[in-house]
Amino acid sequence: MVLNFENFKERISVLRLRFKFFNLSLINVHSPTEEKEEEEKDCFYEALERVYDRLPGSDVKIVLGDFNAKLGKEECFRPFLGKYSLHDRCNENGLRFVDFALAQNMSVSSTKYPHKCIHRETWVSPDGRTRNQIDHVMIDMRHASDIFDVRSYRGADGDTDHNLVRIKYRQRISRFRQGKKCTDRWHVEKLKMDKSE
Repeated sequence: MVLNFENFKERISVLRLRFKFFNLSLINVHSPTEEKEEEEKDCFYEALERVYDRLPGSDVKIVLGDFNAKLGKEECFRPFLGKYSLHDRCNENGLRFVDFALAQNMSVSSTKYPHKCIHRETWVSPDGRTRNQIDHVMIDMRHASDIFDVRSYRGADGDTDHNLVRIKYRQRISRFRQGKKCTDRWHVEKLKMDKSE
């Protein structure tokens, strides 16, 4: 069930949904391109951080959209970035994206699943020669296992040069595992008193 929808500026929108265990906040973004001024990129990520921080802490937060960020396969980003990126090195927007993910303790799901290159590329240039993975999905680290697949589909019926990105999502709650309860045994024999004493 939809709780609410909000637009922030022209590059960020939030859709909040009610689910069985947790509410889900989907933050959709359209980041400035690599060629834009540094100030515009800084303003975008500051606005994204403000929007992210004002959402309830109990919500599962998924940030997704066109980040114009090429994510590489650098080892230093391995804990939260998957190894199945289409690119070998991060571009400048990719580094900004990584900084945001680190600051918010998020896991990048769009690079975690082994798919063919055509199922990882999310943007194709008008001449068809350049193919990039610049649309990404990230989720709170504590709910990272809720997303179990991300891939793109070519030929989605829309007037865009981007491919459709599909997420498979299932809310999970961890079971509380109660350890074996050890009860101390009382040595009742020691309490019995001999009548002769």
